[in-house]
Amino acid sequence: MLPTSADVVLCGGGIAGLTLAYQLRRENPEASIVLLERTRRPLREGAHKVGESSVELASHYYGEILGLKEELETRHLKKNGLRFFVGDAAGALSDRTEIGPVEFPLVPSYQIDRGRFESDMRQRCEDAGVMLFEGVSVRGVEIRSGETPHRVRTDAGVLEARWVVDASGRRRILQKQLDLRRPSPNRQSGAWFRVAERVKVSELVPVEETQWHRRDVDDVRWLSTVHLVGRGYWVWIIPLRNGFTSIGLVADAAHHPFDGFHKPERLMAWLQAHEPRLHARIAHLVREDFQVRRDYSYLTERMMSADRWSCVGEAAAFVDPLYSLGGDFLVMSNAYTARAISDDLAGRHNPAVIEELNALWLQLSQDASRTLSHNGAMFPHADILGAKLWWDFFNYWAFMTAHFVQEIWREDAACLARFRTLQERFYLLNHRAQSILEAWAAAEPAIHRNTKSWIGLPSFPSVLLDQHRAILNPLDPDATFAKMEADYETGRHLVTEVLVHALRSVGSAGVDEFARLSGIDAGWDLHFDDPRFGSDALDRRSRLEGIGSVARDMERAIGRQVPDTPLLSLLDRALGRATSQPSVVHNAQV
Repeated sequence: MLPTSADVVLCGGGIAGLTLAYQLRRENPEASIVLLERTRRPLREGAHKVGESSVELASHYYGEILGLKEELETRHLKKNGLRFFVGDAAGALSDRTEIGPVEFPLVPSYQIDRGRFESDMRQRCEDAGVMLFEGVSVRGVEIRSGETPHRVRTDAGVLEARWVVDASGRRRILQKQLDLRRPSPNRQSGAWFRVAERVKVSELVPVEETQWHRRDVDDVRWLSTVHLVGRGYWVWIIPLRNGFTSIGLVADAAHHPFDGFHKPERLMAWLQAHEPRLHARIAHLVREDFQVRRDYSYLTERMMSADRWSCVGEAAAFVDPLYSLGGDFLVMSNAYTARAISDDLAGRHNPAVIEELNALWLQLSQDASRTLSHNGAMFPHADILGAKLWWDFFNYWAFMTAHFVQEIWREDAACLARFRTLQERFYLLNHRAQSILEAWAAAEPAIHRNTKSWIGLPSFPSVLLDQHRAILNPLDPDATFAKMEADYETGRHLVTEVLVHALRSVGSAGVDEFARLSGIDAGWDLHFDDPRFGSDALDRRSRLEGIGSVARDMERAIGRQVPDTPLLSLLDRALGRATSQPSVVHNAQV
């Protein structure tokens, strides 16, 4: 029978509710924690849920904060980063540019079998003392103010709680009740299924393509989250420990109507038309299941409140599955909520801290939404997507991952406000980077731009790889802040370098359109005075010696196009100022 009251009631026992309940119990062993979940065990292994792929931030939470690292490495798959195949899908896969890690990343991430993980977590929660009630549905929540306990109505009775956490997923009980739902700029939909067989991307390339296969010396390419990308879409291939493979499509409504793939037979026809190599590999396989989500992205006005309620995981917001960030926002909402609840149970209820954590989470979700919207025109071009990945990964590791791994969210309100102000600067810089990338893709006349067959990301040595490895270095808050400030300056150079590549690519024919679409002006906080813009007439050695490590690293990765007009002249036109150079490239060596 349900108790009549508890310190914390969690409405929903999916991955968000289970992991938060477990964290709360570990950190507050005397607290009474009730977890209500509609489904009963046994759970099906390989449960058909989106979110199998985790990246560095979420993996740190599961492995280090919850102490599940051994379980992740023995019952799930260690992941080999994110891998993209860019180019003409009608041709051979080996002709498409491959973008991905050269070797297994040092910072761990995982491919998680959700059914297995959630079944294991139910048992862990019960063993830890969480009161888990299966087969119980939440009918409504009465939010009360002050010290008055909230009331949770279920089909098994009513109970009172000091804290109520909505972990109901897309039911979004509190978001709907409190009218907190907000639209997202992302207009994409998805469809996916699983097959009971290992599907490797290497199987889409004939064995006689020996040079292509040799790039994967240790046969670990398949452990990546593989993305087959084209205009307005990407298709994922994710392996699971039980031998199943998750396959899904994400498509932008501006390029691919939802009714073109919203049923199993239509999705297979879509794959046959757009990714024929993958279709040929899986056409004979039985689909174990099938799900769709139309216009799946949404945001919120508030994630948590000093009135002692919180929404975690998809009960708060869902940005986009690209880069596997859904798990990151889930665990950040968990960690922030656990911090607030633990403080309160210890007699240190602090509304200022809760407001700062809520504002930071909202700011990060808006930033991610900006990053992951309007990308469809970039996907056919390896150099544009390569430049985007360079910046997006750096930005992700520099602030979002660093603040979480260094546990800045455990600091006081003044410290949180200091970091949030710095994050606002990163957000503005990211907004300008995305504007440059979107305008570059829109002004690019080519159908596909594949200048290289292989882009190592991150490659050794590089500024990007250094940033990734730095995640493992423990720092105190002051040292973390100082590093982030330095990283912001590196980020300014990096976004300037993205601009350099964009101007070279669009050239004199597209620079005016690029300027109009990007909205670029001299007030942007970039390095418009960088010697890069006047280096076209230098010989190769002098140019390379003067451009800096960020420029060299990106140039090695995505290549370099010789512009038809000196860079400085292109920049002057983009900024609407008088030209500083003649419109002819003087030195053919550049």
